[in-house]
Amino acid sequence: MRITAAELCKQVGGELAGSGDAVIERVASLTAAGPGDVTFARREHLKSVATSRAAAVLVPERVPGARAAQIVVPNPYFAFLKVLAMAEREQRCHPVGIHPTAVIGEGVSLGEGVALGPHAVVGDHCVIGAGAILHPNVTLGAHCVIGEGALLYPNVAVREHCVIGKRTIIHCGTTIGGDGFGYLQVEGRHVKVPQVGIVEIGDDVEIGCNCTIDRATMDKTVIENGVKIDNHSHIAHNCRIGEHSMLIAYARMGGSTVVGKGVLMAEDVGLTNGITIGDRSILGAGTKVLRSWPANSVLLGFPAQRMGDEKRQIILIRRLPKLYQAVKNIQKRLGMTASEGEG
Repeated sequence: MRITAAELCKQVGGELAGSGDAVIERVASLTAAGPGDVTFARREHLKSVATSRAAAVLVPERVPGARAAQIVVPNPYFAFLKVLAMAEREQRCHPVGIHPTAVIGEGVSLGEGVALGPHAVVGDHCVIGAGAILHPNVTLGAHCVIGEGALLYPNVAVREHCVIGKRTIIHCGTTIGGDGFGYLQVEGRHVKVPQVGIVEIGDDVEIGCNCTIDRATMDKTVIENGVKIDNHSHIAHNCRIGEHSMLIAYARMGGSTVVGKGVLMAEDVGLTNGITIGDRSILGAGTKVLRSWPANSVLLGFPAQRMGDEKRQIILIRRLPKLYQAVKNIQKRLGMTASEGEG
């Protein structure tokens, strides 16, 4: 990246204070930024701008005496995302064109500008939309549909008949459409239930590394538009996640569970089979949910309960040692033995 402060100011729609000729080549944090770097400062960190060695700083208001060129914008971090996107485009090396080692099955439809990296495998009768990129070793089973502009990083596997939406990003090592965990107990044996449904993932979804989203036994496992799923998460068969929900690392959902729209699941949350979490609910870290909850619930604990109740219980539990000691002191003054106190 090589751009002047004046050019960058136009890109982000800001107001320039200082030299527009300052040359920007890299992005950096406020504390680490030096010559050639651009960074940003929130309002609470503006004191650090005055001594910053950065070439340019995105700020919500001018800072007197700053050496760096200042680009004044209402929301510096949001504007800085545009700068990060510019740096990312230069940093990431996506495949271009069809690599000679890619394997393409019969009846495949490739849109304009599709890129297939080394050893990518596309099964029979797949449809890949314009501008989609498959990195090395991506595998698509037969009859998959990949939307326009989708980006699949190395070693992603999408099993047969699954659907990936437009502009969806799937990171390394994730598997879409593996068999759901379904067995019937017959005479002491586990008899496998065939899994013949699909996974359908909407537009603008992002799925982290090493996630697993199982195909439905019948019908569909559905991830709606705008959902974000962090690394190492597991979505079981026949689940549905509503649009713009966010699942942070190690989220786990049992079969046929439904998560509403705009739900936030913090790290290491687990949902049991067949329950429903209402729209806009928030599930705190480590929460284990064993029943359905309505919209706008804020939950914490195992088993999950309303966050306020769980916090009160945590405070009371921490007071137990003092309470126990107080009871022992009372027993001692009354001349009671421990066994009498227990009775």
